[in-house]
Amino acid sequence: MGMKLLIIHPDDLFRSRLVERMRLENQMVFETSIEAEAKDIIQRENLDVVLLGTMGEYQDRLAFLKMIRKVQPFTEVIFLTAAEDHSFDNAIKAMQMGAFDDLLLPIDFHALFNRIREAFTRKKLRMRVMKKNMGNQIL
Repeated sequence: MGMKLLIIHPDDLFRSRLVERMRLENQMVFETSIEAEAKDIIQRENLDVVLLGTMGEYQDRLAFLKMIRKVQPFTEVIFLTAAEDHSFDNAIKAMQMGAFDDLLLPIDFHALFNRIREAFTRKKLRMRVMKKNMGNQIL
């Protein structure tokens, strides 16, 4: 089974290139630049990975991450941060709150695809462990 990926990013060209590439690999991809649309997708789809691009202040993205974690606790979230907006402290805070990574833009697409695949693998492993633990509790 392929992954379900949501790309939230204001750059239409970046999003369309990434969507095209992921769909070539038979992945189900949702994309938007609009926060309300992203929230709707998160509410209705069981997502594996969310790419959270620049949308407002970094604190807004941390609040958005918190919402994702509440609705879909096993979904992996990768922040995409422009170099001029990057802060090591913010990246640490995002990962402490459950983000898989905070990647600097611009980024090589192959490196990004590798991180997306790694995030998907991590989600599958976390789900497997959770199911195993639930099975042990029933015994």
